[in-house]
Formats: sequence, structure tokens, C-alpha cells
Amino acid sequence: MILFLKPFFVEKPWAGDELTKMFDCPKDTGEAWVVSGFKNKSTIILNGQYKGKSLRWLWSNKPQLFGNMIDKEFPLLIKLISSSKKLSVQVHPNDDYAIKRHNQLGKSECWYVLPGNKANTAAIGVNLKNAVEVRNVVNNNLLENYLIQRDIQSNDLIVVDPGTVHAMNEGTFVLEIQEASDITYRLYDYNREPKRELHLCDACNVIDYDNNKERIIDFNKTKSFANKFFEIYRHKISSVKKFDIDRFSIFYVLDGEASYDKYHFKKGDVFVVTSDTKNISITGQVELIEILPIPNTKDRFDKTIRKAIITGVESQDGYYLSKLLLDKKYEVYGLIQNQEAFKKSKTSEFVSNKDFKAIQCDLVNKNDLEDLIFDIKPDEIYHLAGQTQISYSFDNPVQTTLENSVATLRLLEAIKKGEVRTKLFNLETPYLFKGDIYPQSENTSFQPGSPYSISKLYSYQIAKNYRENFGIFVVNGICYNHESNEKIIGSVATKICCAANKIKRGELEYLELGNLNVVREFGHAEDYARAMWQSLQSDTADDYVIATGEGVTIRDFVTKVFKKVGIELVWHGEGLDEVGIDAKTKKVLVLVNPVILRPNDADILVGDATHFKNSTGFRFNHSLSSLIDELLEDDRRC
Repeated sequence: MILFLKPFFVEKPWAGDELTKMFDCPKDTGEAWVVSGFKNKSTIILNGQYKGKSLRWLWSNKPQLFGNMIDKEFPLLIKLISSSKKLSVQVHPNDDYAIKRHNQLGKSECWYVLPGNKANTAAIGVNLKNAVEVRNVVNNNLLENYLIQRDIQSNDLIVVDPGTVHAMNEGTFVLEIQEASDITYRLYDYNREPKRELHLCDACNVIDYDNNKERIIDFNKTKSFANKFFEIYRHKISSVKKFDIDRFSIFYVLDGEASYDKYHFKKGDVFVVTSDTKNISITGQVELIEILPIPNTKDRFDKTIRKAIITGVESQDGYYLSKLLLDKKYEVYGLIQNQEAFKKSKTSEFVSNKDFKAIQCDLVNKNDLEDLIFDIKPDEIYHLAGQTQISYSFDNPVQTTLENSVATLRLLEAIKKGEVRTKLFNLETPYLFKGDIYPQSENTSFQPGSPYSISKLYSYQIAKNYRENFGIFVVNGICYNHESNEKIIGSVATKICCAANKIKRGELEYLELGNLNVVREFGHAEDYARAMWQSLQSDTADDYVIATGEGVTIRDFVTKVFKKVGIELVWHGEGLDEVGIDAKTKKVLVLVNPVILRPNDADILVGDATHFKNSTGFRFNHSLSSLIDELLEDDRRC
């Protein structure tokens, strides 16, 4: 597939006149971003099925067209630059410094000098030995005297490696090819008004003072260049030339006219050949610059700190997930809606960690989310927030729907509109199932029986829809019941364990429960946090049942808990009349309260996690017995 691109034009006070000769653009246009995936500055596709879409959108939603490169952002920025004045003196950092300072990768660039260039020289390098000398001449407005001016001519390639002090002179007209990083340190601006911010400290920290490196390559002779990040070739075609495509390629037409198949192109045109194209044969008399991005390695990106957003971070899952991610050296952003609830949560202990940030955010407010996701550009989002009480949902169905359905949709829209490559884990509930068929797997039909589970079904389906229609990497994780000491008071496991301890100490007479016959799982939240993370480490997104597969009736769970505190229970009666009796004292310690019974409660919720385990290799570490021991040992909130 060939994609022709419409440039994004940038007006500059120093603009030359070369761009207005080539394009229908404003007269003060100094830059034409001919290949850009930057948000709000992206080039637009002019032809084919994606006509009118931005290159940024295509990179985010159709990664297979670019060989599934791992870069979150389009890897290159290619500009035409025409200047009538000297541009500011700048320097770029290398990876090590940029990661340490900004948690981003560094930047390499090149300038290909085009016909129409009037500048005879370019400032490449500085005739100084160290940062002390640089600071001194900058502070005295003398840096211009120490810039190394190198002779340039058309078809030269100027190599600007990280650390290279550089500046374009008046009359420059070049094709600039750079890594798509927005990190640039301005070292000097010729003392012009209005004054612009300088980045003297950072610049001095990264300058390379070795001026003996080859900086100018004569493309009339060499016709090719490669570094670690891209390759550049000059082709002069007089009749026909075949190009074998092994990865997506970018072409800029230097001069002449030519065609391929039904496509015709001329001087100034830019087109991308996607990686699904095996080869093209170009016919005509034309000169081309071909630019091939070199795929980044995982090792390079692993040097940067990964970023994750967790909604509902004050929950037990939020606590264990925050702990896990911080241990894995992530930068964690916890979204909270209630400051008081967060302060009372165990997760609040992480506020002293420099890599943890708690942010107030309304999940239903699209502007809050869109701005936040674009600013952070998270690698992963874990959507744990929501209204989880089934009984509450019957009395407050509208609020439940807003918190469980609309919030998920807002997240998906924010990812879609921000056009960021972010992986999303969407926490789902086993109450999607009726429980009459068990164990439940991904193929079991949904039959939600409450406003809560219906709202979660919408969340599940809309996430799947955005994955299938917009290419968003979203995992629906149907997580079965899991517990810990960090779960809210009122969960059935916490309630039973607290009651057992109190009855043993003589502080409580009996425990009231609902349906004793329902079968549930009791996993550990720490395992489930690992499972959530593991689900996003795959190359492809899917829907998973995440479950231990070990189900017990509430009756059996109560029996196990009481036995661990030294009380043997025997059960008598049925239904509402069933009671649990201390075998030794004959006292009734457990009884059924009809008020607690849930309408349409699922009978058996036990999951089959075979697909998840086979896909990810995940295994659970905690047992039911060890979980009960942990809950009994720490009853500080009972």
C-alpha cells in the first residue's frame, strides 16, 4: 500500500520563501512537517481507504502496516525547513541522559541539503573544551564566535548526533530527518528579543566536544547513510527501478516525475510504502530520498521507566497492583475520586515513593481523562474503579451504570482520541454468569441478573468493540472472588473471619449469613494483581477468565474458618432454618438471615482459567488455607 501525505505547515518568524514556492501554504511557513505522527501536528493521508485519517491514527490503530514496531509514537519526524534568519543554537541529549532527566529516549537527526539552499555554511560543533568555557561565552553573548561553521552544498547530508552543537544559518533549505523526540536544549539565541528560554545547564551536560568526527557526507558520491535509528538512500532513476520492501519505507521526491501503478508523483511529494507491500517498480525520470526506520529493540525501551495508570487505586487490587508495579520500577499514577477514602486506604502508604502519584480525577469527565492520558502517555492502564455492591445497584441503577459503564467508555475514548499505544486491563466480574453452568469459561454465555452485572456486561462488550473496531489493546479480565486483609469491610470472607475471632474471644454471640449453598472461589488479591499485569504482557489482547478453579460453598468456608480457631461446627436444618452449632457447647453460632439473601444470586461461580494459563503461563501462589490463616491472623478492622 502506498500512502501519500499532506504536510502540516508551521509558521515561523524566521521563515524563508522556499516552502511557499512548493506548496499552497501561508506566506510565513518556515516548516512543513511532511511525515509526522505528533498529536495535533500529524500529517494527513491523501489517498486510499484511510484517506482523511492522520498518520498518528494509522500508527496507533493499524500497527501491522508498519511491521508492528514497538514504538508507542511514530518513530520519525521529517520536516522541510526554510529559513531567512539564523536559527537558535541547540543540542540534543543521548539516551542515557534523556532517560535519567525526562524518562524519554534521546534524539539523533540529519539534514539533507536541498536545491534552493542559499546558505554556504552550517554551524556544526563548538570550538570550546568544557562546560565552564561554554557557560562563560554564553553568559557574555559570545558563543557565536566559537561555533564551527562548516561548508555545505546541495546534496550534502549533515549528521547531527546527540551532543552535537548545531544551528542553521540564514538561507538554509533542508530536509530534516530526526527521531520523533521533543527533547531539545536551546543553548544560545543570539541575544534576540523577545528572549526565549535557554537550557544552559542541560545543554552543558550533554555537549560532545570532539570536533574531529565526520559531520558532512557528500551524497553525490556516497548516496547512503545509516545510524542505529534510520537509513537514508539517494536514488536517481532514469527509466525503471524495482524496490524490494522488507519494512515500511518513506520516500521524498527531490526532483522530476515518476509513477508506480496508478500513482503519479512529482517534486516535493512524500509517500509511505507500508510493510504489507513486497515490492514496487518506479518508472520515470526522478530523484528520490528513501528513508527506512530501523526498528527499535526492546532493550532500548526497557531503559525507560514504564508508566501505568490505576483507577480505583484505593481498593485492595489497587494496593497490590501498585506494590507490584513499583517493585517492577514502574511510574504509577493512581486515580482517585475521594481524597478521604484514599487517605484511609493501605495504598496511601505509597505517597512517599517518588514513583507514585495520586491524582484526583473524575472518570466520567471526558476532558479530565483525555488530557491526563495524553500528558502521561501510559504504557498500561488498569481499570479497577467502579461500583461493586450488588444490593446497592438495585437501589441506585443510574449511578451504578455511570460508574461501571460510562467510565469504561470514557477511558476507551480517551485512548482512541489521544491516539496513544496504551494497553488497557478492564476488570470484569463473574456475576456476568448465571452460575447454572460451571465451571465458567470464556465461551460460557452471559446472563447477568442485577443492575450491577448488567452495567459490567456493557463495560465488557464496549471494550471488546473498541478492540475489534479501533485496534485498542484492551483485555477483559473476568476476575473471580479474591480476598485479602486490604479488602473493604463487609466482604463475606472478612465478615466470616472477623466473626470467628470475635466468637472465639467471647465478643460476639453468633454470625448471620445469607445463602449458605452458593459456591464461590476465595483467591488471594496478590495473585490477581500479578494476573492482571501478566495479561498485558502478551503481544495480542484477549478476554480471559482469571480464576483458581477451587470453589467451596459458603457453609464449607465457614466450617474451615471456625475449625482454624478451634471450633468444630455441625449443621442442622435446611434453607432459612439452617444453623451452625458448636459441636462441643451445642450453642448456635451461625444462622441464616433472610434480609441478607440476594435476589437472583448465582448458584455456582467457579471459573475455568485454562485459556489464561495456557496463554500466559500464569500460576497461582496462594492456597485457600493460607488465605484463611492470613485473614484470621490480622483482624485489626473487625
